[in-house]
Amino acid sequence: HGGNVPKLAGKRIVMLIDFQFEDLEVMYPKMRLEEEGATIVVCGSHDPRTKYTGKYGYPLLSNEQIDAAWIGCYQCGVAMEKIDAVIVPGGFAPDYMRRNQWMLDLVVFACERNIPVAAICHGPWLLCSARPTEGGPPVLSGRRATCFSAIKDDVINAGATYVDDPVVVDGNLITSRTPADLILFVQTIITEVLMRNSSGS
Repeated sequence: HGGNVPKLAGKRIVMLIDFQFEDLEVMYPKMRLEEEGATIVVCGSHDPRTKYTGKYGYPLLSNEQIDAAWIGCYQCGVAMEKIDAVIVPGGFAPDYMRRNQWMLDLVVFACERNIPVAAICHGPWLLCSARPTEGGPPVLSGRRATCFSAIKDDVINAGATYVDDPVVVDGNLITSRTPADLILFVQTIITEVLMRNSSGS
């Protein structure tokens, strides 16, 4: 293509990570979105450069540590860089993620600002536990969503309408079922990020 600018040039996408992630659900979106020009910031609960290992042994180093100071910069509007989307991969990692207050706060932050949050497989577990107000309904409440079949009951109990489709978009939330849906999942992330860019929001 010569001088064509990649579609997602200048876009900064946060990928949440923890141990026992679903290898494909991290690596495929990361590579595809980087190929489109996006910067993928891998954020975990441990020190930057921690080596996280997927369910099948794939290693990935984190770029940044998500903690009170990290999320506070965004909440107070003093962060040097923007966030154009948040990706929540599946595997067993979301079981750890949903216990991490800063990751929950990031999901709420994104939802309050109409930033796409894309969760696949067990990833919607994080959306079941992220509540804009303490004791209030989670961000999934009143939304259409999909997920891995094993956590369907959790998604319904969080107040969502469960839909058995490869990808479901409702507002800023993008949800998907399994690694078999990854191609459409990532295509949808690209579309949603670009759509928000063009509308100026």
